Amino acid sequence: MCRSSEREKIAVLLAVLAVLCPAACADPPLPTHQVEGNSGVFITPVAYLANPAGPNEVFGVPSVSATYAHLEKKDFESFAVTENLWGRVEFGYALERVGLGDWPGAVQAATGARVQDEAFLHNFNARLMAIKEGSLGYAWTPAVTLGAHLKWHQDLGDLDEQLGGTCALLGADHETGLEFTLMATKMIKDLLPKPLIVSAGLRNGDAIQTGLLGFAGERKFSFEGSLIYFLTDKLLIATEYRQKPDLMEPCSANGRELVKSESDWWDVALAYIVNDHITVAGGYANFGNILNNREDNVWAVQVKYEF
Repeated sequence: MCRSSEREKIAVLLAVLAVLCPAACADPPLPTHQVEGNSGVFITPVAYLANPAGPNEVFGVPSVSATYAHLEKKDFESFAVTENLWGRVEFGYALERVGLGDWPGAVQAATGARVQDEAFLHNFNARLMAIKEGSLGYAWTPAVTLGAHLKWHQDLGDLDEQLGGTCALLGADHETGLEFTLMATKMIKDLLPKPLIVSAGLRNGDAIQTGLLGFAGERKFSFEGSLIYFLTDKLLIATEYRQKPDLMEPCSANGRELVKSESDWWDVALAYIVNDHITVAGGYANFGNILNNREDNVWAVQVKYEF
C-alpha cells in the first residue's frame, strides 16, 4: 500500500493531469471553416463536424473564423461561427461581404446607372451527421452529412432597383434561397505515408455565385469535393472543386460585358495547426467569370479559433 506522502503525491499528479489533459488530449482544431459557415475547406464542406461535443455532452464549444480573399478586381470577407450538439448536429452562420470592385464603374459607363459597390449575404446552416465514419459494421463506411442552408441576400432588392429591374430580368429575382447538401468524407490511412481525406457531395439549390448575386428560383444539382493530405501532424495541403449551376443570363450594354457566364471554382490550400485552438489557412483559387471580369488569381487567408 502507498504511504501517506506517496498518496499525496499521486493525488497532486492526478489533479494536474485532470487540468492539463483536456488541452493536451484535445482533438486538433480541424476542419477549418468553409466561407458559408460550415465545417470544410474554403469553398466546399466536409462531412466531419468542427469541435464536437464530448461523450454524454450536449453542447460542444463554438468555433469562429474570419476569411479574407483578394480577387484581381474585387474583394471578399467572411465571418463564420459554428456550434455542435451531441457530436452529430452542427449549426452555423456566416456573414459574407463582396466588394464589387470596378463593376459599378463599368455599369455607369455602359448605362449611366449608379449602383452600390458592395453586397452582403447571410447564411444560416443546419447539418446532421447521418452516418458516422466506420459505423454500420464496416471499416470503410464514410461519414455522411445532410445539410440545409437558408441564404438571404440583403442588398439584391436595392441593386435591382438601381438597375431598373435588370437583375430580375437576367434571372436573379429572389432575395432568399434554400440549398440542400449531401456530403460523404472518408479518411484513408494506409495508401500514403500520412492520412488522406477524401470528400465528395451533391448540392441542390438556385444560388447565383453561391448566392452573392442572388437566387434564380430554378433549382439544379451540382457536384463538389475535396482532397486533404497531412504533410505533417500540423501541416495539411488541400485541393477542392465546386461545380456552379450558371443560372444567370449574360448581359452586355454598349459593347461592354457586364455579366458573364458563371464558372466552376477550384483552389489549392495549406492549413497549419498553431495549437489546440487556432488554425490558420491560406489558399490560391481560380474563380473564372464573376460579373464583368475573370477572377483567375485569387488569394485567401483564414484564421479559425475553437474555444
